[in-house]
Amino acid sequence: MATTTLVGPTPDQVLDGPLLRSLLWAVADERSGLEHLTVTAGPGRADVVLFYAGPSPCAADAAGADLCRRALRAAAQLGDWSLYPGPR
Repeated sequence: MATTTLVGPTPDQVLDGPLLRSLLWAVADERSGLEHLTVTAGPGRADVVLFYAGPSPCAADAAGADLCRRALRAAAQLGDWSLYPGPR
């Protein structure tokens, strides 16, 4: 399992959770081991929990962050959103 947080350009901007979920699935590599993901969106942030079948928690964390970065690069709908750099 991996957790990642995306932060918005302003504290009150809300991202469409189902849209983010669809975008993440669209950029996911089918060989990554991703089995399930959930998105909880609120003002200024979106928390993503990703469930991977894989060898280690560190590998899941790296894969989750990489997936979110790919979605941020690929989707104009994510605009100025970014990956939260610190502990959640």
